[in-house]
Amino acid sequence: MILTFYLIFQKKMSLITSDKYRKRGYDECGDILPVHIALVLILITSLATFSICIWIRFDLDFWEWVQEIKWYTYWNAMYVIMVAMFFKAALSVAGMWSLIKESRLGLIICTISHFLLFILHTVGAVIICIYGVEDSLVLNGELHDVLIKLVYSWDTDPRARRILKIIQEYVGCCGATGGSDFLDVLKAIPSECRHPVHGSEFAHGCEQAMAWWLEPWTATLAGSSVFLACTDVFLAVYLFRFIKRMDRNL
Repeated sequence: MILTFYLIFQKKMSLITSDKYRKRGYDECGDILPVHIALVLILITSLATFSICIWIRFDLDFWEWVQEIKWYTYWNAMYVIMVAMFFKAALSVAGMWSLIKESRLGLIICTISHFLLFILHTVGAVIICIYGVEDSLVLNGELHDVLIKLVYSWDTDPRARRILKIIQEYVGCCGATGGSDFLDVLKAIPSECRHPVHGSEFAHGCEQAMAWWLEPWTATLAGSSVFLACTDVFLAVYLFRFIKRMDRNL
């Protein structure tokens, strides 16, 4: 990373001191060094968010829950953001290269790509919020359907009983909407529905508690997506103006 900064800075200095650079009037395009620094920061943000997506995908606890209850919706929503972050990181590198090489074709491709990535980032942020926040009726509905089946299978399916026990203990919840889910089907409320210290029953069902549990991940992914979508607008406008000024100075 330090070497990248050094190479960018060295190239910029050579452009500033170049007679060719002055004659072609690229000084009118503004200082491109801050844009390079911004692209490096965007690259770091994209890679960091991509790493978070990898962590979510292979987190051992969440991975087991998803596999056992067969609820893949959150992973599917996250894949949109993961793909967007991969292309954003690649586009940041391509943008730096195009600016340094003054490649008109490269800059045009980057400008169009930023517009497309703006759409992808926005779609990713919307989808992850639909399937990853407490107030989402879609998320609550899906989790309710999945978890209530585990409650109904409590006495007949050992795997369903085991995974529901794990979720209830880990998240601190009971059933789908609460202990009444067990009572409604004439089942005793399990001990995993009670606080391990003072023994009181957990106040919330697992559909709501799991939504709370997902929200920090969702907030991070959605926040990064919205931020990078804003940078797509800025960079698309900047590169478009840069190309126009390049054409005038040929």
